[in-house]
Amino acid sequence: MTGEDVVTAVADGGRGDRRRYLTASGVALWGAQFGQVAIPLTAVTVLHAGTAGTSALKTTLTLPFVLLGLPVGAWLDRVRRRPVMIRADVVRAVALATVPAAHWSGRLTMPHLWAVVLVVGVATVFFDLGTQSYVKDLVPPDRLAGVNGRLATVTQTALVCGPPLAGWAAGALSAPAVLAATAAGYAWSALWLSRIGGGERTPARPPDTGGPRRRLLPEIAEGAAFVWRQPVLRAVLLAGSLVNIGIAATTTLLPVLTLTTLDWTEAELGLFLGAGGIGGLAGALTAVPVTRRHHAGRAVLLMGAAVAPLSLTFPFLGAPVPGWAAAAGWALVMYKVGFDSVVMTTFRQQVTPPHLMARVNGTMRVLFTAAVALGGAAAGLAAAVGIRGVLTAAALSLALVWVPIALSPLRSAANLTDAG
Repeated sequence: MTGEDVVTAVADGGRGDRRRYLTASGVALWGAQFGQVAIPLTAVTVLHAGTAGTSALKTTLTLPFVLLGLPVGAWLDRVRRRPVMIRADVVRAVALATVPAAHWSGRLTMPHLWAVVLVVGVATVFFDLGTQSYVKDLVPPDRLAGVNGRLATVTQTALVCGPPLAGWAAGALSAPAVLAATAAGYAWSALWLSRIGGGERTPARPPDTGGPRRRLLPEIAEGAAFVWRQPVLRAVLLAGSLVNIGIAATTTLLPVLTLTTLDWTEAELGLFLGAGGIGGLAGALTAVPVTRRHHAGRAVLLMGAAVAPLSLTFPFLGAPVPGWAAAAGWALVMYKVGFDSVVMTTFRQQVTPPHLMARVNGTMRVLFTAAVALGGAAAGLAAAVGIRGVLTAAALSLALVWVPIALSPLRSAANLTDAG
């Protein structure tokens, strides 16, 4: 075998490993969307839970990221990520499989469902932070954007199509049956991950330090401090937080405004939100081609500035902005969200050293989750300042997304490998 044959074989193996990684991640992403629908449907249709019970389930599912994101990120920087991801998939599969088993045997209870949601939530913290960090070991720097684009496309497709498909399947079969299929999907994801043959970096301490490993808390602080000191990561964090605050507040209040004040039907609201889903998918699909043809940093900056006035249509929906115009604005705002999910993730991966990757991802995920919670909490002020008042504040948050980019080195990044 010649040297050229060896290079070709390695390249082919790398492509195969990337396909296996994308398949496993895609199955897991779809499983998460199915689970988020099927679990509360199980609580309502099987256990006859009310709003308090379903709300508690939702909180139980998101709480692990807030509590465990930072320590899990620090721990993942000490170990190989792929075995952790496989075990997390297996844990999720086994935990979810107990729900239909208990239902079919007549033994399912609400505490059982809460326990399953908690276990799945914890395992998802390990899987999600592991997969966000592992991709940099698996994919060469010049291919990160392409892989991130495929992942973002799968994510946006799952967000758009997953919930209605899960709802349809639950109606045609049953919610526990959907959870059984979701458990099988997680097991399939674990199988694809186990077939990846490429190498993973050996966890090591940074080269300029020595001695025994430090305790977890200083390593968490090191990751958080790096995020804030690194100008690109700081810009990504601030821009992403502004988006999450604005989107969370807007999506919380839009159903109230449209269904109660404007007398829309649920179908009309679904079309409005669906326009955003299509926009997000288009953004993920076009991010890599756009940044290859144009100046990447300038594209991010100009797109943020362009959607700023569009977000200001939401507070005036119905008076005087017609629904179709606001829906078009929503689609374009979500186009930017899908675009940024590829571009900003790639910039983040390019500037983060391998030994800090999981800590940076954990820090980002916790703070982004906190921003979503802040946006949701801000929606609660509608009783005091009015729905349109809170929507105006949310629109301003979206309108300012371009500012952190303009004040950072990202504005001069010519391509996705030039973020330093």
